[in-house]
Amino acid sequence: MLDRRSTLKLAGTALAAAGAAPGTLRAQTPSRDTIVVAQGADAYTMDPAKHSVFPTANILFHIYEALVTQDETGKFLPLLALSWSNPEPTVWEFKLRPGVKFHNGEAFDAAAVKFSFDRALDPEFKSPYRSRIAVIKSVTVVDALTVRFATEKPYPTMLSTLYEASFPALIVPPAHVKAGGPDALARRAIGTGPYRFVEWAKDERVVIEANPDYWGGAPKIRRIVWRPIPEARTRIAELKSGGIDLGGDIPPEEIAGLNSGRTRVINVNSDLLYFVGLDTLKPGPLQDKRVRQALNHAVDADAMQRTLLAGLGQRIAVTLPRNAFGYDESVQPYAYDPARAKQLLAEAGHPNGFKIQLITRQGRYLKDKEVTQAVAGYLARVGVEVELKYVEPGVWAQISERKGRDGLSFGGWSGMDADLVWYPLLFTGQYQSYYSNKELDELLIKGRSTLDDGERKAAYAAAARLIKEEAPHIPLFVPPLIYATSTRLAWVPRTDSMIDLRRAEIR
Repeated sequence: MLDRRSTLKLAGTALAAAGAAPGTLRAQTPSRDTIVVAQGADAYTMDPAKHSVFPTANILFHIYEALVTQDETGKFLPLLALSWSNPEPTVWEFKLRPGVKFHNGEAFDAAAVKFSFDRALDPEFKSPYRSRIAVIKSVTVVDALTVRFATEKPYPTMLSTLYEASFPALIVPPAHVKAGGPDALARRAIGTGPYRFVEWAKDERVVIEANPDYWGGAPKIRRIVWRPIPEARTRIAELKSGGIDLGGDIPPEEIAGLNSGRTRVINVNSDLLYFVGLDTLKPGPLQDKRVRQALNHAVDADAMQRTLLAGLGQRIAVTLPRNAFGYDESVQPYAYDPARAKQLLAEAGHPNGFKIQLITRQGRYLKDKEVTQAVAGYLARVGVEVELKYVEPGVWAQISERKGRDGLSFGGWSGMDADLVWYPLLFTGQYQSYYSNKELDELLIKGRSTLDDGERKAAYAAAARLIKEEAPHIPLFVPPLIYATSTRLAWVPRTDSMIDLRRAEIR
C-alpha cells in the first residue's frame, strides 16, 4: 500500500484557484429572499427527457414533477399521483392529483402522463435516459385522473422508474410541446412544480422563482439562482465572501475551515458510485478479460480513498452501493497487486503494456481530477500509458449520446437497487453499457422480472460474482457528499446527490 505522499503524487498537483472563468465571481451578495447555488456544471437543457446528468436534474426537478417522490428513508410518497396499486404482476395503476396545472395554465391529467411517457419512450425522440423507463410496454388513460402502466414482465422497481430521479419520468405539458415541436422545452422549462422558470443565461446562471399557485403551497424561498462554478476553490471563496449560499463537492481538507462563522459543512453518506468504465465492445486490449483484471489489480483504490477523501466514503467490490439491494458482501474487491497485474498483461500479450485514453469531465465530482490522475499514475506503473482527456459537460453529454466513451472513462452513477445500476450500465445494448455478456443479461433479466426478493437476491449474487470475474469496470468507492452552506440556509441534503431545495428555508 502506498503512503499519502505517493498517492497524492500520482494524483498530481491540485488545480489552482480559478480566475474569471465563465459564471464565476460575478454575482452580488444574495438578497434576503434569494439563495445562490453553485454547481460544477451548467444545465445541459431545460427538457427533462433530453439529458442524463444530475446538475441539470437538480434544477429541473424543482420545475417539473414525477408521479412519486421519496422521503429521507427511501420510502415512496405521493407527488402527482395520490395513490397506486399493482392489481396484476404486470400492471400498475395510479390515481392522480386533481386540480393541478402546468405553469402555462394547461391542466395536468392522465393524458399528460401518457403523452410524457410516450414521448420519452419513442426511439425517434432519442431520450438519452430512455433505458430507465424502457420496461414500460404501454401507458393507458383509464379516465381523466387514472392512468395504467403495463410491463412485459413483473417489475419490482417500477416506482423507482416513475420517481423524480428518473429524468424522463417528469411530466411535461402536452399542448405546449405539440405546438412547439421536439425542442419546445429545450430553452424554457414548463412544469407543474413549486418553482417556475425565469431565465437561462448559458454558462452564467439559471434563475427559478416560487410558483405562487403551486398545488402544495408556495415554497418558502422565493428565488433560486443556479451558477456553474467548476472549481472547488472558487466555490469556497464565493461562499466565504457571501456570493453563494450552497456549494457541493467540498474537499475534505477544507471542512475544518468552513465549519465556523457564516458557513457550515454538511457531510452525508451517498449512493453515488465512482468507477472507471472500460469499453469492451471495440477491438483492442480491453476485450481480453485478463487485461481488465490486470487494470483492477493495478489501482490501489484503498489508498486513494484514504489520501484523496480522508478515509471518508466506502470501498466497493462491484459497481453498486454497499447498502443497495443486491450488493453481496461476500464478493471482495480486487487486491492491489501490481506484480499480478504485470503478469496478467504479459499473459494477454502486452508485456510492455499499451497506450489508452481516459475520458472524463473536470469539476463534476468531488476530487474527480485527482482521482483520474491517480488512476493514470497507478496504471503507468504496470506499463499502461494513459492519456487523460478532459471535456466540457456539454461535450461529455454528446459523446455519451453517441456511445463514444472509447477506452477508459470516469463518470458516476447512483441507485439503491442492482437493477437501477447494472441494467443500464452492463446489460447488452443499453445506453451506458460498454459490455455484453449473455449469461449476465439472463441474470439481470431474472432479477428485474420477479417480485420475489429471495429470487432477486440470488440472481444478483450470481451476477455480482460474474461481474467481479469479468471486470467490465474498475470499481473504486462510494464518495461522501460534502456540502458547504451559509448559516442562513436551513436545508437537509439527500443521499442520492440531488440538491433538493423544495423544503429549504432562509433563516
